[in-house]
Amino acid sequence: MKQSKIGITGSIASGKSILSAYLGGWNLPVIDADLIARELVEPGSVYLEKIAETFGDDVLEYGALNREKLAEVVFSDAAKRKALNAILHPPIYRAMLDLSKNLYGPVFYDIPLLIENLDEMRENGLVFDEIWLLDTDPEVQKKRLMQRDNIDEEYALRKIAAQMPSEEKKQYATRIFDNSKDLLHLYHQVDTALEALGIEGA
Repeated sequence: MKQSKIGITGSIASGKSILSAYLGGWNLPVIDADLIARELVEPGSVYLEKIAETFGDDVLEYGALNREKLAEVVFSDAAKRKALNAILHPPIYRAMLDLSKNLYGPVFYDIPLLIENLDEMRENGLVFDEIWLLDTDPEVQKKRLMQRDNIDEEYALRKIAAQMPSEEKKQYATRIFDNSKDLLHLYHQVDTALEALGIEGA
């Protein structure tokens, strides 16, 4: 069976991890870009060293990456976000391709900034057959983000504004999933998409 690459993306706090977990419940392969990124910056890694050299030791805590401090830096400065991406994106793409090379049928890739970096991924050999976009009501998104990250409204809005607007992302999407309601509402949409792929039991 031929492999098909399906990218899962959406704005921050849109529900990508929920969709990915649901797919994992069907024993479908899901490759998580954030998980790979975490593994790349484990204490002692060359990529953590590069991050410290670029952003200073303030983003470290006891030799490990302090993600909250790094997030504060990069969400406030587009140039610094670009610098971080230059360090981590190439090895993330290589790892995703390596993890998927022996897989067949639908392979799902959970990538927060998939659309923003679509051209970059294509240049690195990562080309998607479909793009699944999670879309959420802006007010629901803001409240979820504040609760998830335990942050105030101002910081939540700044994080949201740092990404491409969801409306702009829609033009790149093969399928759009509304995740403004409860989980059953989302799961029903995913089941319909899986049936369209010919996945039995979905």
